[in-house]
Amino acid sequence: MVLINKAINEVTVKLVYYGPGLCGKTTNLEKIYGNPKLENKGKMISMSTETDRTLFFDFMPMELGTIAGQKVRVQLYTVPGQVFYDATRKLVLRGADGVVFVADSQNTMRDSNIDSLENLKTNLRINRIDPDKVAIVYQYNKRDLPNVDSVDEMSAYLHPNGAPVVEAQALNGIGVTATLRAAVSRILDNLKNNVDTTLADAPELAAPDMSAKAGVTSTSAGTPKLSMKTASATPTPPAPQPMTPAVFENAFAAAPAEVEEDPFGAVAVAEPVAATEDDPFATPARAGLEELLAGARHVVLSLEKALAAARDHERELTQRLKEL
Repeated sequence: MVLINKAINEVTVKLVYYGPGLCGKTTNLEKIYGNPKLENKGKMISMSTETDRTLFFDFMPMELGTIAGQKVRVQLYTVPGQVFYDATRKLVLRGADGVVFVADSQNTMRDSNIDSLENLKTNLRINRIDPDKVAIVYQYNKRDLPNVDSVDEMSAYLHPNGAPVVEAQALNGIGVTATLRAAVSRILDNLKNNVDTTLADAPELAAPDMSAKAGVTSTSAGTPKLSMKTASATPTPPAPQPMTPAVFENAFAAAPAEVEEDPFGAVAVAEPVAATEDDPFATPARAGLEELLAGARHVVLSLEKALAAARDHERELTQRLKEL
């Protein structure tokens, strides 16, 4: 669900990397985050489990220009692949504008890929997102390993149905940029065509039971062991508002084969923002400071809300102790 923040003149779109455990979701985001050309990005937040991690960061590719006069910010998320954390996956998918389904190409992972894709479609419906309309890209990862299924074999059981398919070796950085470019391009196409991805007849997402654990399969592992890697807090997103985006044409230029340097090489969109050749993500000093200030205000607001909630909880516990 596209979010518009008029206070800082931004449009935010959300892209979620989904797939079975250890398929390469985290590696994709780490490669994107480590790209030296990607400078307008927030801090990466990592929540680790024993065998998997949930990551988040956002960035503002200046070459995307503006949407209806608003700058574009892209939020990237991964979800934990293990069956322990289905409630977390549901919550991370809430409000997603696009999904990258990362499939493990090894033939031993076929059942896990199928189960994870079905789980994705179920959780999209629970979040009232139409899996047939949301922007989705399939990445067939780990193509460098032995005993992998062919692209045709994987497409035969995953049924991408015309959605883009990208072969990748995320650990080597191959296919990572092409996947990101294809996914953001699909999101922008949906905006350009005013595609409504909402399932109007689907029920609202109920509050999950975070204490419940699903069963463990032969392809899943790990026990909950959560830790925050950074002290940064994710700002509470503003309420979504309807928008009519400007027309986009040729959102992304084709990527050179196996070149993973620039996530957004040549872009032609409405109202482009000027950028230098040496630094494609350069931001004027004043604009950069304003963005940093807006981000700091978001963090302060979220911390204040968290503190207020903690104090309410403290008062409730104190009252219960007095009643005993």
